[in-house]
Amino acid sequence: MMKIEKLKLDKWILTAGIFLLLFGLILYSIVGVWNWKLLTLIVIGLAGIIYALIRLDVRRFFKDRRLLYSGNMAFIIIITIAILILVNFFLARHTWRVDSTTTGTSSLSDQTIKILKGLNKEIEIYAFAKDLNKNSVEDRLKEYSHYTKRLTWEIVDPDEKPTIAKKYNVKNYGNLVVLCEGKEEQIPSASEESITNAIIKVTREGSKKIAFVTGHGECDINSAERDGFTKAKEAISEQNYDVSEIQLAGADSVPTDISVLIVAGPEKDFFDPELAMLTKHINNGGGVLFLLDPRPSTGLIGYIKNWFVEVGDNLLIDVSGVGRLFGAGPEIPLISNYTSHPIVKDMKGTMTFFPMARSIKAMSTEGTTGISIEEIALTGENSYAVNNVDQVLKTGRVDIKSASMKGPIPVICATTVELKMPGTSGQTKARVVTVGDSDFASNAYFPSQGNGDLFMNIVSWLLSDEDLISIRPKAPDIRLVEMSPAQTKTVLWLTVIILPAIAFGIGIMVFIRRK
Repeated sequence: MMKIEKLKLDKWILTAGIFLLLFGLILYSIVGVWNWKLLTLIVIGLAGIIYALIRLDVRRFFKDRRLLYSGNMAFIIIITIAILILVNFFLARHTWRVDSTTTGTSSLSDQTIKILKGLNKEIEIYAFAKDLNKNSVEDRLKEYSHYTKRLTWEIVDPDEKPTIAKKYNVKNYGNLVVLCEGKEEQIPSASEESITNAIIKVTREGSKKIAFVTGHGECDINSAERDGFTKAKEAISEQNYDVSEIQLAGADSVPTDISVLIVAGPEKDFFDPELAMLTKHINNGGGVLFLLDPRPSTGLIGYIKNWFVEVGDNLLIDVSGVGRLFGAGPEIPLISNYTSHPIVKDMKGTMTFFPMARSIKAMSTEGTTGISIEEIALTGENSYAVNNVDQVLKTGRVDIKSASMKGPIPVICATTVELKMPGTSGQTKARVVTVGDSDFASNAYFPSQGNGDLFMNIVSWLLSDEDLISIRPKAPDIRLVEMSPAQTKTVLWLTVIILPAIAFGIGIMVFIRRK
């Protein structure tokens, strides 16, 4: 009897020793520092294991049936862990990413991926983050480095390494510093839009200039009102372009350092000298974007025919009813029909809205050389172009019977002009884009669906920056569940009271039956 009691005691000592050893190792994995408490636990555990094994009849102990069963289970667990380690080792070198969010906000946009794959310079990123937001920043930067080997990053705790924070004048947690060949750009957060724009700024040589033409009632790039263009201006500036205004009247010519002119919704006619300056700018290889609304009609309609674009004196109406799903009426055509032109080739499946638009058709270029034109965005089949624009604007009534065209109707045309470089045998290209609406790029509609992407793609194409033509980063998709007071009480009763009460009652019934 005494021998059996000693055997049980030795087994308990062995179990306790194994427990203490494992507990000590787990604590070390958590704190990461050896101290006398951890060492004491591990030493006591090892001593207990050695003592118990010496006291036990080892052969008899290992032949015990229960131990054999336990040993088999332990062997299976060890094999499973080894397989998981091998799988993890393999996946660490061959990653496979799946974004399960509805809008793809957890993965990088097409534009960012295109920029990363096209990098030819080394990029360094320092992220100054504390433990609270460290993981999210790290996940974002890992996603960036997945697409290029030219980007390296480091998470820096500004409290642990104040010299680095002081070197880059970082004062707030969460700031990031993007470096490239002596250029430095500091951003306030790790959002994709901020990081990508910073990479563009530090990798681009120089800064191209874009000027909005003024003096004819054009949209105001400094106005934050619904019809203002501040959001378009900010988007252009974020791509490292200089944005300014220019008044052609009274000037001798368009400055040679301006790459693109934007004429956004003029309400008054241009003077002949101004039109001559536009022509000279285009013949020198510059780009021009015309955004022309249905009313008031301007003298630009006749001028743009020089670039084989026919501007319709009409108003586009969409009677498909699809726009109502987004709160848009028939006077706001919804467009998702694009060609293969570089401006829109990545916009398949993306919708854009054109409030109060007119038709923009390509004219025949037969008999001419060095010029090409393409219609790049068209309305749906259930759309019409009505000519009684004044009546529609005055009464709000549309007579489809008087329509001059039925959809699909082109809204945007892109013209390319081949030019010979003076004094050389080389050639250059001038680019002109005509859009039958200016409101699509206004503050009210710039954030809508693909409107902002389309506007910026046009600007990038006019500047010959095709690598920036793509779908840009989207804001996180915020989905809220709204419930009435009755629904809230129903959920409360079901989850907090009824379901727990059912589980508790079943437990009592099982207990009574076993008794």
